[in-house]
Amino acid sequence: MHSIIEKTRYKIFEIKTNKIKYCISPSKYCDYTQFNSSIIHPHAGQDRGVFKENLAGYVRLKKTNWDLNPGILFSKLLEYQALLKHYNGKENWKKSEFAKRYFNYIKVNKLRDRGFSNPNKFLLGREKQIDALFESILKKGIYPVKISNNKKMFIDNISIALTKDMQIFFNNRGHHRLSIAKILGIKKIPIKITIAKSKKQLEKFCLTYDYSS
Repeated sequence: MHSIIEKTRYKIFEIKTNKIKYCISPSKYCDYTQFNSSIIHPHAGQDRGVFKENLAGYVRLKKTNWDLNPGILFSKLLEYQALLKHYNGKENWKKSEFAKRYFNYIKVNKLRDRGFSNPNKFLLGREKQIDALFESILKKGIYPVKISNNKKMFIDNISIALTKDMQIFFNNRGHHRLSIAKILGIKKIPIKITIAKSKKQLEKFCLTYDYSS
């Protein structure tokens, strides 16, 4: 019989969207935290812990106290707030705090992002991309990233961490898809597990949720 680690390699699980309420708390047990990585990065508007993906598709196990306390509420993230206000017509995405951080990050580092190297064009172009993403998810929902041609693409699925109490924390990948799913009231989403407290928790999770390749 294969181990639970082998069974869950490259596996996608479907869970209720509202199960993901918190991010991972920033601590010395994480691979890195947003503030320690880059304080000016767009996603470093609020600090949180992050675990690196296993590129071979395996769930990592981490028995330290990384899950002692939850981190910031996902709904408090600048990324989520920017999309929520944009969708509700309260504030265009390009005027959000998150967009401003992104603008400055591209400008300071002279980067090319999302196909744009000019910060001003980025704001306009990215807002159009976000509108298109809302429309696509509204019509088709959220689908798992396929690995048929390139298994490395597996890491682009929405990433979660599984705690000792079977809580599900967000692991910093898939901000926009998860945000839009919550905003649109989509009940279930596909996710991958990046890290789990133990094999025991991973086995319990597999008994609770259906999963597929």
